[in-house]
Amino acid sequence: MKKIYLPLLLFAGAISAGMMSGCSKDFLEKPKGGAVTVDTIFHTQMQAQYAVAEMYKWCIPSGFVLTESADCREDALTDNVYLTLPGAAWVAGNYNYQFYIFGNMTPASGIDRGPTAAGRGDAPPFNGWYKAIRKANLVIKNINAVADASPEWISDVKGQAIFCRAMAHYSAFRMFGGIPIVTSVLAGDGKISIPRSSVQSVVDSIVTWCDQAATLLPATRGSVDYGKVTSLAALALKARILLYAASPLYNTPSEMKSIIAGARYGNEKDSVLCYASYDKERWKKAADASKAVIDAAGGAGVSLYVSSPTPKPTTTVNTDTYAGLGDYEAVCNNVYGTAGAYGNPEMILVNTFNQKDPDKSQWNEWGFYNTSKIRMNQWGAKNNVPIEFLQMYEKTDGTKWTATPTGKDFKAYFEGLSLDPRAYQSLAYAGQRWNSARTFVTYYKASADGTYSKGALCDDTNAGDATGSAVETTKFVARVDNMNDNHFAWPVFRLAEFYLSYAEALNEYAGPTAEATTYLNLIRARAGMPAKAPASTSDFRTAIQNERSVELAFENHRYNDLHRWLTAHIVLSQTFHGFAVTASTNGVTPKPTNPFLNWETINYGARVFPMKYYYVPFPLDQISMMYLGGKDWDGQNPGW
Repeated sequence: MKKIYLPLLLFAGAISAGMMSGCSKDFLEKPKGGAVTVDTIFHTQMQAQYAVAEMYKWCIPSGFVLTESADCREDALTDNVYLTLPGAAWVAGNYNYQFYIFGNMTPASGIDRGPTAAGRGDAPPFNGWYKAIRKANLVIKNINAVADASPEWISDVKGQAIFCRAMAHYSAFRMFGGIPIVTSVLAGDGKISIPRSSVQSVVDSIVTWCDQAATLLPATRGSVDYGKVTSLAALALKARILLYAASPLYNTPSEMKSIIAGARYGNEKDSVLCYASYDKERWKKAADASKAVIDAAGGAGVSLYVSSPTPKPTTTVNTDTYAGLGDYEAVCNNVYGTAGAYGNPEMILVNTFNQKDPDKSQWNEWGFYNTSKIRMNQWGAKNNVPIEFLQMYEKTDGTKWTATPTGKDFKAYFEGLSLDPRAYQSLAYAGQRWNSARTFVTYYKASADGTYSKGALCDDTNAGDATGSAVETTKFVARVDNMNDNHFAWPVFRLAEFYLSYAEALNEYAGPTAEATTYLNLIRARAGMPAKAPASTSDFRTAIQNERSVELAFENHRYNDLHRWLTAHIVLSQTFHGFAVTASTNGVTPKPTNPFLNWETINYGARVFPMKYYYVPFPLDQISMMYLGGKDWDGQNPGW
């Protein structure tokens, strides 16, 4: 498929400067006039395309790291990635990571970084989502005025805009809980108060918009429109929000209410945080919505990616080509088959803002330096994967393992664990031949006797933190095709998510049915893992949560999942550990060219997750306006 860059049209800057001017005070500010007006933009189809491109840029999420020295993967907020201090204070400054992990987040130092593709400076926390919503509402309101467009084109664009409005609301909801619902282009003249809506109202609105969008959007797109929203994407967003809504954070069973009590008001205000009572039928709605995605996928040309005619669960050792990739690794390299063409059939919607597009200004070298240490093979941020998360990858026989505290050859040890193939397709580890340009990954510390100096990749962030951490994530780090970064696109939705969502929701509604087990095992089979048959609802819940954690690792699902399952305060309130390696000859003479890497487990530090973290605080500038809560209440989340 030919790749296009929807957010990257040159005229977008003019739109932003005129029709969609920034909100220096809040999202209700009236846009200032200018040479470019709403009427001129929505006069012709060609002009209107620029408004559509700007809308995509703001509303469609991406998990790639910005070209800023203070940006990192969202995974750092979870147990997927541990960035070591003091260097992490600059690596993850956009998330206020140095405060967050110790339980010191405040309304002035929150983790919401706004719509990432729009650029940090233009999209401040919380405020940025409503700038995104405004752009979608402008298209919805004005698209009928395009004089030279066909009714079919207008209907399609309206569907895209309704979807984008839903996506922007979802993006804010997943952090803050109930938020203001905005369906019109607000004039901003005078004081306008839009209080937070209940969880039920926000969820119902997003579901309604997704249903509306699905009726207006086509099931498939031609290659020139790769990256545009389809009806299947609308069904996918509906399924995701209904899964979240059915989960314990919002749909809290009576036996779990005491767990989350510290993050609730304990009165009628809780409607902006959760439903008033648990309803098992919400799981049925979630299951039906995910099944609707699965059932519609075939007609949309979407399928679970498996090599044909022979499945390929593992990546070929020492490969530097697409053809050598295992099926799991190929999915997020966004390749179809082995030819390197764009458009992996598992992708339902991608954001084409990748990390090496010469036409964009937001992403560039900082993205490489802060996404991994190995990509630039020098200075940068090592995205360490803690042992606690590594142990979620089972062995290939389906059994669990526990890290051995010390040993003399880390490469042999780590490969000898014979882990789930998805681990080796998502990670780089000390001593590994990663590709032809990284033939021996040099994460190691200097040998005690001075025989070997520290490896070029020893430091975690080049800030005095020479820990020699031995394992980091490399998902979305270019390894094949001469380290070509252009084959990445951010997976907003891929089909595997909905196989797992369907299995999870079915189990919560009806127990570990044969149908639920089938969809769990379809994902495991693609990965080359043995089937499971959990006998109880509890056992299946454990299995599906582990499977989801591994399958969707490093794709910005972990934060949402730990929160909605009400397990974040357990998983993220503990001391994390890592493997660290030191070079040694191990008595071999003459000394080997590449050293043996002796390992030990090290303490990364204790993290703290206060219960109030389940709902992110609203920024103080928005709270001070007293519109979020309505009369006599500032609308701030509990505990802040």
